[in-house]
Amino acid sequence: MKTIELEEARRLVAEGGLLPDAERYELQQQRLRELVAYAREHSPYFAKLYADVPEDFKLTDLPPTEKPTLLANYDDWVTDRRLHLQDVLDYVNRDPTKDQSRLLGDYTALRTSGSTGNPLPMVRDDYHNKIHGQLVAQRLLAGACTDAMDISKHRRASVIHLSNGASSYGAFLRMKAAHPEHADNLLGISVLESVQTIVDKLNDFQPETMAGYPSMMVQLAVEQLQGRLHISLKHLATSAEMLSEENFDLLREAFQCPVANNYCMTEGGEIAMTRNCPHLHINDDWVIVEPVDKDLKPLGMSDEWSTGILVTDLSNFVQPIIRYHVGDVIRVRPSTSDCCPLPIMQIQGRTFDSYTICGCTFNVVGLFSKAEVWPDLVRFQFVQTDEETIEVRGVCKSDPQTVLPPLCKRLKEFLAQQDCPDARFTWSTEPAIPNKRGGKIPIFVKNF
Repeated sequence: MKTIELEEARRLVAEGGLLPDAERYELQQQRLRELVAYAREHSPYFAKLYADVPEDFKLTDLPPTEKPTLLANYDDWVTDRRLHLQDVLDYVNRDPTKDQSRLLGDYTALRTSGSTGNPLPMVRDDYHNKIHGQLVAQRLLAGACTDAMDISKHRRASVIHLSNGASSYGAFLRMKAAHPEHADNLLGISVLESVQTIVDKLNDFQPETMAGYPSMMVQLAVEQLQGRLHISLKHLATSAEMLSEENFDLLREAFQCPVANNYCMTEGGEIAMTRNCPHLHINDDWVIVEPVDKDLKPLGMSDEWSTGILVTDLSNFVQPIIRYHVGDVIRVRPSTSDCCPLPIMQIQGRTFDSYTICGCTFNVVGLFSKAEVWPDLVRFQFVQTDEETIEVRGVCKSDPQTVLPPLCKRLKEFLAQQDCPDARFTWSTEPAIPNKRGGKIPIFVKNF
């Protein structure tokens, strides 16, 4: 396990964010060489994968990696021989309200959302946690009122997916456990609840800072502007999804406070973030982001939208993420800000939207969370065909007639539990409807 003192992590992050492009690139490559050397020595998987990679390698000499292969070779992938897949899964699936211990006494761990039905557990060491913690503190929250973040004085609401192993929920629970005397100033609200229920809880709690997914925060901004939500915020933080410049401005208009947006993932950590502006600046001194085409060839800085990205986290030495393929659609541009030299990422993918059915408004993540774990369902899309009906389009490993009708029944029950009993669900094996921008398949389509 690699460790670092907090003061050293603070210094490295502060210095890296100010370096000119050439010096920052050299520092990035130095860290890449250190990570690859460590992975070769301590990970049997990487030792085999890099057997023919020269010592004076370039980034593109390193073969890309994919979640299914890494998951299948998990015990050989990790660099600590004490770590085993089932033990890590048991750890992330524990009840964190009763057990706040560290994995093997040394590590934190969480898991991906598992949109393909196979959640990936990620172990993080002290080095990763302190570096990425400083990226948030120094870059994402730069310019924020530090007093507003003090939960001993101010109430904080998190509108998130309340699921064991989810990174945002884990952070919420760790905060609550670390400050039991101020637990009443922290409120977790499930994003699966109806918008009206969320509004009612926020109006009752009156938070002064709030965090959540962009799609839900934008919906709440509309509620605030239309007078149904009435809260006064000192700071708003969003993460995990796309937040357009237009919606960034909408959030500032609605809540009249600083807005911070963080593009992060369980595998790669804090990848890009706003710096007092709507643009996402890539933390490329610590994370390498390569936009790639359908053949996984890097596009570099370009006007062309990618069909995916390769991510390398230069700070995780226990479970190395090196040229890890993710299906996000992005493009990278040079910085246009005098105050921040870090390159800018524009992103299309990773969006969950809200929808309205039978007069009730919900976030798509509620439907998604049910379908993602449904047996034999390989791919799915929700197509709303009228004001009361959603069609589930599915690709199934077995007979669709045995897979999709029970799912439709479960989804109808789910909305009925959310006070929307009249919603109808039908199913189809028709092809999914692609997004007109970039061709990516959206989770939800309004088709009427």
